[in-house]
Amino acid sequence: MTQDDNRIKWQSRYDAWKDSGVNVATWCREQGVNDKQMYYWIRKLENRDAQPEQQRSITSWMPMQLDSPITDSVDKAAVFIHFDSISVEVRPGANMTVVSSVVNLLRKPC
Repeated sequence: MTQDDNRIKWQSRYDAWKDSGVNVATWCREQGVNDKQMYYWIRKLENRDAQPEQQRSITSWMPMQLDSPITDSVDKAAVFIHFDSISVEVRPGANMTVVSSVVNLLRKPC
C-alpha cells in the first residue's frame, strides 16, 4: 500500500468517525480500528486542515452544461474520471471527500 493509498484509507475512516457522532474510542472499538493509530491520523489530518489556505491544494470543480435534461437513470449511473492511463469510477453515494482526495492525488506529478 502506497502512502497515498494509506492517506485515503485513513481519510475515509476519519470521515466515517466524524459522521458517526460517537467518541473515537467507541468508534474504533466498533470498527476494529487501533485507537492509537486513529488518534495519530486525527492529529495529522486536522493539522493539515489548519495549514494556511495558500499552502493547501484547493479542489476546483469544472462546470458542466448538459444538452438534455437529467433523468433518474442518469442520476443512478456511475461516473468515470480519466487521468492519462488511470480511470476512476465514482458510484452514486460515493464519499465525495475521498473522491476529491483521489482526484488531487492523480493531479500531482510523481
